[in-house]
Amino acid sequence: MSERFTGSFTQQEPLSESAIEAAVAVLRHGRLHRYNLAPGEAGETALLEEEFAAFTGARYCLAVASGGYALGSALRALGVGPGDRVLTNAFTLAPVPGAIASLGAAPVFVESTADLVIDLDDLAAKAGQARVLLLSHMRGHICDMEALMDLARHHGLSVIEDCAHTMGAAWAGTPSGRHGVIGCYSTQTTNTSTRARAA
Repeated sequence: MSERFTGSFTQQEPLSESAIEAAVAVLRHGRLHRYNLAPGEAGETALLEEEFAAFTGARYCLAVASGGYALGSALRALGVGPGDRVLTNAFTLAPVPGAIASLGAAPVFVESTADLVIDLDDLAAKAGQARVLLLSHMRGHICDMEALMDLARHHGLSVIEDCAHTMGAAWAGTPSGRHGVIGCYSTQTTNTSTRARAA
């Protein structure tokens, strides 16, 4: 990798005038959520979902309030509930195990390598403990997704990808979030919350 980020993760660039104008236009017309639209009207949320699905190459997209909520929604969609165990990276942020715990499920932590990706040997050793892997692509690092998906298929694991740090990135030409069953993204300024369903 030849490019390195040299900016600040805590000091964002100011919003452009066009972005501010677009936000003010939404405030002026009063259509602030998907439930107060006129029949046949496409609101900003639906338009974002369509555009984001096209951007990621997904069939469906559901915009939600936060990345953590997206992860919880993805887990629910796969039937994860109280008492279930879910594999996830040990190196991650609180919303990831928090999404698992919010369902009454229990995280099973998988070690990371020195390259900050999930350790596939440790994943193979723990794969029999759960039926779902909530994989976090932390700090823009993507593991060998072909090897991971081979391992997941072998063990019958459904993979949810947390792509909050890898929106726009790809592994071997396949966009982050398109390897597993569901990809969760974040549009928060310091991340790169939207959930897109793989085709």
